[in-house]
Amino acid sequence: MHDAAGIPFHLLRPMWLLALIPVAAIFAMLLRRQDPRAQWAGVIAPHLLQHLIVRPGQGRGVSPLYLVTAGMVLGIVALSGPTWRRELPPFVEDKAPLMIVLALSTSMDQADVAPTRLERAKQKIRDLLGVRAGARSGLIAYAGTAHLVMPLTDDRSVTEPFLAALATGLMPGDGKNVTAAVALATQFLAAEPVAGTILVVADDLDEAAIRQAAGRNGVAMLRMAPAQAGEGMGLGSDVVHVSVDGSDIHAIERRIESRFQSAQGDAFGMQWRDEGYWLLFPLALLCLLWFRRGTTVAWAVALVVALHALPAKAQERPHRFADLWLTPDQQGRIAFDRGDYTTAAQRFDDPMWRGIAAYRALDFLTAAQEFRKVDTVEGRFALGNAEAQNHAWEKSIKAYDEVLKAQPGHLAAKANRAIVAALFEAQEEKRRKQEQDDSAPPDQKADEMRVDPKQKGGKRIQVRPEDVTTAGAAEAWMRAVQTTPADFLKLKFAIQATGASSAGSRP
Repeated sequence: MHDAAGIPFHLLRPMWLLALIPVAAIFAMLLRRQDPRAQWAGVIAPHLLQHLIVRPGQGRGVSPLYLVTAGMVLGIVALSGPTWRRELPPFVEDKAPLMIVLALSTSMDQADVAPTRLERAKQKIRDLLGVRAGARSGLIAYAGTAHLVMPLTDDRSVTEPFLAALATGLMPGDGKNVTAAVALATQFLAAEPVAGTILVVADDLDEAAIRQAAGRNGVAMLRMAPAQAGEGMGLGSDVVHVSVDGSDIHAIERRIESRFQSAQGDAFGMQWRDEGYWLLFPLALLCLLWFRRGTTVAWAVALVVALHALPAKAQERPHRFADLWLTPDQQGRIAFDRGDYTTAAQRFDDPMWRGIAAYRALDFLTAAQEFRKVDTVEGRFALGNAEAQNHAWEKSIKAYDEVLKAQPGHLAAKANRAIVAALFEAQEEKRRKQEQDDSAPPDQKADEMRVDPKQKGGKRIQVRPEDVTTAGAAEAWMRAVQTTPADFLKLKFAIQATGASSAGSRP
């Protein structure tokens, strides 16, 4: 991918500059016609003409010819699409998936970072989740072993109680096995269409081992220990030292997003952003100069002519004041940028943008109808997304297949197709099972049910970690037990550690 710095400025539609040629020719012709010498050269002798010409006063102002020419030049340059920076396609997620790896070794209980290293780390994680509102984040805890606390989710309220419950005493054994924790985080980020970021929050960081275990994913590290004298972040270092303010969190967030933007550009392709609209402001200032005595009438005549010259399609729309100044797509983009997606879907003429607005407004049926009109790779991909939201799995898979046929390396289409195919298979499996159940003999008696009248409420179950070693028993306990998040995590970690050690001891 070419970076914007490699092409700092260029035009998206340079052929529009050819329109400057007739503008220059007309300007030169009109300028010559305004010259009194050219007008009277064939009538009055040259030696007399120079004495008969009366020069206009200096206070007359700028000639309308220059204003019109300057306005046309600005308009043509704006239409040529000047650009110097890129932006992501509208359907690409703009927040990086983040797996947070938190150390729970006993050294995190030290109080050299108030109140303790662990409590400050949890505070920093809460701050980071607040900054990343709406983005997906997951949490892994590690000491001697690594364990998943929360998979990727955009709901921080789900993560909060488990984050608050984390303590060093929950871990099956002490240690600093950060490599296993980063490898576990890498597994959960492997299904993402683009690389995510792994944030390691610990008091002891092995930078080389962490980077190696992270694979394609970006790495950020928050050191939860006082900085030593003379210690600082070297050039290119991924380590950020904990601070008393929020500067450390903002530094981490900037690194996460910058790397994610680069990864998205490689995976989806960054498109150049048209910056021509900036030239509308000086063009508007030039228009103000026309509101002078003697020129207002000309503006009124031009406005009447323009209104009668509107195309039939525009006249069919309900008359709005905005129609006099903005195209339907411009009105739609204004509504889209302020988050009014329903209005934007009604304003847009472009089917792609109309579909995008409807998709953002959660009107997936309308979005699918609009995307069917767009015969491009982006249109087929968007159609697959809309059909997936409509639970039209087969149509969604077909759309993704069309994308992959035209562009086999489309990572997002591959990832989305795999998800939709799994959902479709699960639905079919459920349907087949239902058909088998419906085909059972009609005279089959229901199972006998008995109710204990002395039993009130749910039954509390106490299970020791060593009593729950199989995956099936662990799953049953997690469904039935009534306990705190801390007890839940402690037993879960113990079960996982026991299962891992049992698997490792097998020949």
